[in-house]
Amino acid sequence: MHSFPGKLFFDHVYRGSAPWDIGAAQPDLMQLIDEFPSLGRVLDLGSGTGDLAIALAQRGTPVLGVEFAEAAVDVARSRLLDLPAEQRALAEFEIGDALHPSRWEGEIGSVVDSGFFHLFDAATRRSFVLELARSLPPGGRYYMLGFAVSLPAPDVPREVRKEEIHELFSESAGWTIQALSNAQFHTSGFDHIPALALCAERIDGAGR
Repeated sequence: MHSFPGKLFFDHVYRGSAPWDIGAAQPDLMQLIDEFPSLGRVLDLGSGTGDLAIALAQRGTPVLGVEFAEAAVDVARSRLLDLPAEQRALAEFEIGDALHPSRWEGEIGSVVDSGFFHLFDAATRRSFVLELARSLPPGGRYYMLGFAVSLPAPDVPREVRKEEIHELFSESAGWTIQALSNAQFHTSGFDHIPALALCAERIDGAGR
């Protein structure tokens, strides 16, 4: 059973100023996407107020953002109105459960995750990676930026370790790790937080 702040918490935070909202996509995650381009329509898990999804749409990438906090989705949809029509048409935001990306199997080619994976315990992460495997076609890519440290807060965020990533995204599970590196998670009003940046690619039907 995963334990993390629920919908009411995130709705409350997004009505104010969330410290992870920097008004732009996380630079280290965008750099990773530049180095290993995405395939097809992108699914943005835990899309928040739309920083990453909007940045992708501005580059001409079709993207669906999924977020369970209605307050965040309201902000993201309003921000779309500031984009030119051709970019606005590429992005969509949906209120939903981002823990189950297999719901969009056959509709997406890549998944992006900026501060979502690190919310969950080990068991939930394992289940989530199985969901990812079902959702992506061979050659589909998963991009993740997550905290590489534990914070002095109850339950979350939880540290993401390289050893864990290698275990979850192994070749025997149908993945190849294209990149796994130390990174920074930028915040507003706080020091940047040590993070890991991952690009993992599906190589076959294993793990489905």
